[in-house]
Amino acid sequence: MNTDGMARLLGEILDSQLETGQYGVLDEERIRAALTSGPLLDEHEHSLLLLSPVARYDYERIRAEVKQEILDRLHEQQVELEMLPLAAASDADKNILRGRAFTVTLLRQEHLGIPWIILVQLGPEYLAAISPLTVLRLVDSGGLEWLRGKPDRNGEITAPWSDPETDLLARSRRFSLTLEPV
Repeated sequence: MNTDGMARLLGEILDSQLETGQYGVLDEERIRAALTSGPLLDEHEHSLLLLSPVARYDYERIRAEVKQEILDRLHEQQVELEMLPLAAASDADKNILRGRAFTVTLLRQEHLGIPWIILVQLGPEYLAAISPLTVLRLVDSGGLEWLRGKPDRNGEITAPWSDPETDLLARSRRFSLTLEPV
C-alpha cells in the first residue's frame, strides 16, 4: 500500500474544501489544552478537523506556537537537543548512547522478530521543559526518523525498529541524533 500517495490524495481533497461553518468551531484554548495538558481531542473534535479548513488551520497554527514555546524553554534552560556521533561512539557500552539531556538505548530483539527496541530516557531538565502531552521525535542528521512518541511519566519513550536492513548502531556512529518536539 502506498501511504504517501494516499496521504497526498487526502491532502488534496481536504485542501479543496470550502468552509461552511455548519460543523462548529474548535476553541483555541481547547486546542492548546489538547496539545499540552489534556484531555486529548475527542471523536467529535477529530471529525471537526476533517470537516473544517478553519479548524485545521487553527490547530496547525496553535501546534506550531506550542512547539516554538517548548523550543524556547529548552533553549532558555540550555537543554541540548543533539547528541553528536563522537559522544555516542566513545561510550564503553556501545548500545547506550549518552547525551547531556537524553540517553538512547538500543536493545537487540531478533528473537522477537525485530532487530531493535529503541528506548529514549529524558534527563530531568528536558522533562521539565516539555508539556505532559508533548510528542517528541528522534531523528538522525541523515534524515532518518528513529521513533516518535510521548514520554511516559518516567520520561521514557520506547519503540520497535522493524527494518532489518538499517543498522541503527552503525548509523549512530555516522550521524548525530536530535530529540525534538513535533
